[in-house]
Amino acid sequence: MKRVLITSPIHPLGTNLLKEKHEVVIAPDNSKETLMELVEDADALIVRLEIIDRDIIAAGKKLKIIAKHGVGLDNIDVKYAAERGILLLTTGDANSLSVAEHTVAAILAVFKRVAYLDRAVREGNWSAKNDNGSMDLFGKTLGLIGLGKIGSAVARMTRLGFNLKVIGYDPYVDKARAAAEGIELKDDIEEIFRTADIISLHLPCTDETRGLVSRELLSLLKPTAVFVNFSRGEIVDEEALYELLKERRIFGAALDVFKEEPLPATSPLCKLDNVILSPHAATFTEDCRAKMSRYLAEDIIAYFAGQEPKNVVKMQ
Repeated sequence: MKRVLITSPIHPLGTNLLKEKHEVVIAPDNSKETLMELVEDADALIVRLEIIDRDIIAAGKKLKIIAKHGVGLDNIDVKYAAERGILLLTTGDANSLSVAEHTVAAILAVFKRVAYLDRAVREGNWSAKNDNGSMDLFGKTLGLIGLGKIGSAVARMTRLGFNLKVIGYDPYVDKARAAAEGIELKDDIEEIFRTADIISLHLPCTDETRGLVSRELLSLLKPTAVFVNFSRGEIVDEEALYELLKERRIFGAALDVFKEEPLPATSPLCKLDNVILSPHAATFTEDCRAKMSRYLAEDIIAYFAGQEPKNVVKMQ
């Protein structure tokens, strides 16, 4: 029987599966000191958004697996884990449809100004409907930055459901694969920002992508454009985006991720009525959380049973 340390609770489905085969320990808090103490006897570590740095990994003398409850690995010292020969797991495509659905819902909410109109009714402003401020989505152009599982799912949902023209930028995807998914791949990210009616980000935060969406890129957006970020806050110049929204130089935005999380209540973004905000919650559906926990549990159980896990991170 192996010991599996979980940094903060996951869905009971996965926890209970693990308990059938192994000892499960859930950290009472996710401070670095606590994790360093508990990881000493752990054979596997399940991580959510906690920072797992070199110190914590080094303290795990018996660690064979670090499993990310999600797909983004920017909170884990992946390089050091690989040097230690530790297997890295993710939840694979478990969350792709949930994030894609949330993205599409947020895009629609911005176009139709759902939050604004809801608030207007509650405040007795029935005439808010007469300002003609909402837009239709059908037939617009969607620009996807990142064409992994989530980006591809967003493309499929919007292309088939709303007849969107989908263009995309991803230097790691070939044009034939993109074309098969109904996406016109572009080599120039600036062209996408200039021409798209919606920009939606679906890429990991790496040294290559951090700060990718700069003030210069954002300044290329149309006045009627909608900007969507469901990837990582560090990819975007958040201050420049705020200025565009405040000055109505773009129509609106939907943000699920931020440079600082939790987003402070004092953030100027909270005062804007043309942005939809959510608390990094695109995967927080009952269905998605159950599936993610099950995928992790099944892969950890498989590994310790001498079988091949399904969602192994392939290191370069």
